[in-house]
Amino acid sequence: MRATAKITTIAAVLAGVTVPLAPSAGAQAAPAWFAYHGVGAADSTKRFHQLRDQGYRPITVNVTDGRRYAAVWVKDGSPVGWSMWQGMSAASFQKRFDAELKAGSQPVSVSATGPAGSPVFAAVFEKRGGRFFAKSNLTPAGFAAANKKAVSEGLALTSVDAYGTPGDVRYVGVWSVNTGGSWYYTYGKSRQQHEAEFYAKKAKGFRPVRVAVAPDGTYAAVWRKDGAKSWAHYVDMSSSGYQRRFNALKAKGLAPVQVNAENGTYAAIWE
Repeated sequence: MRATAKITTIAAVLAGVTVPLAPSAGAQAAPAWFAYHGVGAADSTKRFHQLRDQGYRPITVNVTDGRRYAAVWVKDGSPVGWSMWQGMSAASFQKRFDAELKAGSQPVSVSATGPAGSPVFAAVFEKRGGRFFAKSNLTPAGFAAANKKAVSEGLALTSVDAYGTPGDVRYVGVWSVNTGGSWYYTYGKSRQQHEAEFYAKKAKGFRPVRVAVAPDGTYAAVWRKDGAKSWAHYVDMSSSGYQRRFNALKAKGLAPVQVNAENGTYAAIWE
């Protein structure tokens, strides 16, 4: 890899319709995808080389406190060019972003952890065209303003994470051309509020497609009305609770498409 360089019991069960895929940090076997969580930088780098050499590519990455990493990789034969970076300071991330942009790549998954003054970033870039913009170090008000701007430009929030401290939450996001129908976003929601939002949105045909756990324990999410039938969403999981949920959903043929954690609390989406 190009490397520079939670946790309560199982959880609020916010499940969608559950039905197929992969294993995690110790028992991987599925040929089409591979996922891991809670690994250190060295282990993450080792997995990068192993999976890349086996023809996998990353679709999402997360860095949490203690510089622990989670990621989901797929082996789908896609010829798309990609790169993955971890352990970046804000300045290093900006430098990498500029270089990738110049090379014709865009960020598809960006994650950060740590206080606003000294965050650590991880990101996946892909060679692709189309309009987009990305912003980091956003206050809640700045995050709302960025989403308003995106809507006015026909873009949608396609990657989101929250970092900072409980008293100073910051957001990093990527907004890309909206090709997936109606969408909506929420942020600063307690577990109970997020759960209420889940059921309200689900009743209207929306489902969560991105989720982020903030340092203060609140949740940010992207909701989309895309007609998907097989999916699941769980929040407020410990690392072991996430692993148990992972194993149960794998048995039903579902694979994680995003894993997010902060301060030991995990949230994830399966399809």
